[in-house]
Amino acid sequence: MIRLIKTILRLALLLILGAGLLFSYMRWVEPRIIDETQLVLADSGEAEEGLRIAVFADVHFSQYYTPEDFKRAVDRINAMKPDLVFFLGDLIDNYNLYDGSTEEIVQALSLIETSGRTGAVMSDGTTCDKFAVFGNHDYGGGLENYYQKIMKDGGFSVLVNDTVALNDRNVTITGIDDMIIGYGDISCTSVLKDDDYNIVLSHEPDIITDMTDYPVDLMLSGHTHGGQIRLPILSERFLPPYGETHVSGEYRFENDRQTLLYVNRGLGTTKLPLRFRTFPELTEIVLK
Repeated sequence: MIRLIKTILRLALLLILGAGLLFSYMRWVEPRIIDETQLVLADSGEAEEGLRIAVFADVHFSQYYTPEDFKRAVDRINAMKPDLVFFLGDLIDNYNLYDGSTEEIVQALSLIETSGRTGAVMSDGTTCDKFAVFGNHDYGGGLENYYQKIMKDGGFSVLVNDTVALNDRNVTITGIDDMIIGYGDISCTSVLKDDDYNIVLSHEPDIITDMTDYPVDLMLSGHTHGGQIRLPILSERFLPPYGETHVSGEYRFENDRQTLLYVNRGLGTTKLPLRFRTFPELTEIVLK
């Protein structure tokens, strides 16, 4: 009997130790690992050869992810030497509860560098090569009143159901507004031309199923965090609306344009400051 009790106690201790190690990994190890994914698109229509794009999403600044943490990602983005940089939404996790400095966020965003060899001419005559869209968290907690200014001060232009064309290139960039809290309108892609290489930025990936009749070559999304915690039951709880079907990575569609959707796993976390089997991600896209 005593031997049985000792065995049970040892097993319980091992389970507690294992659970503690797993929690420590999910909390302090995996969220700090940045995975870089390169996507080389060899058949990009009229896009000029060698256009390099850096993509990041879902920063979710909070007490668990600070501008200092983000600077590690900025260094990795700058090492890519991108021509264009896209941010796919969800800057601050909960603006009402955020006690950090938005000026520090602006400073970190300003550190992101581009080659300066390409860009789009904006309505005010300036040229921009860093673009962003709204995510659902950018509308929550009152952030919708400040998000565009924060991004603009950081060197980004926020596209809200709008399209811009790269200067002297047959490439367009369309940004769709958030579909959950915002005013997303996929019909804004109806202005796209067949002769251009058309890139769409949308925080939520699942809207792609309503866009395959439009001339979209490449759509980039975030929102899902790749599931964030890939465990039975928990995985489904972390899949948000408009992010339950297309969760992570590449999806190719058999439409006229052979549209490619890429879902980035994001950098930060929400609900719980944990990740498991879904490393934070930066995506590098090369149009050749």
